[in-house]
Amino acid sequence: MDKTRKRKIFLLLTKYSSHILGLAYAIYTLLGLFGIDGISIGYFFTVSLFTWTNIYSASWALEFCYVHRLPLYYILIDEILLVIDTYIGIPIDWYNLLALHLLIIAILIFGYTYYYKHR
Repeated sequence: MDKTRKRKIFLLLTKYSSHILGLAYAIYTLLGLFGIDGISIGYFFTVSLFTWTNIYSASWALEFCYVHRLPLYYILIDEILLVIDTYIGIPIDWYNLLALHLLIIAILIFGYTYYYKHR
């Protein structure tokens, strides 16, 4: 494989990994709403904050636009909520947790459309 093909594959994987990870987080929460334990999705798609930092810094180094960082912001907010829930405890059930996730996604979609409309 030549260098340009390897570079294109790397760019595609780096660019769209944030979208795939963000979608997996939303699916994981949706499965929890219906009582399905999506542990396999959790093993394959959840990331630590260290991995998130690596993906985020790669998005800056490769000069991706704001849109490709939106799912990374969603993942960061989700991870922070998970840490707060684990150590402090958030008195929230699955339905309200899904509503919170959808609210975060809606805010990020609004940011996406605002960015493209006013650039």
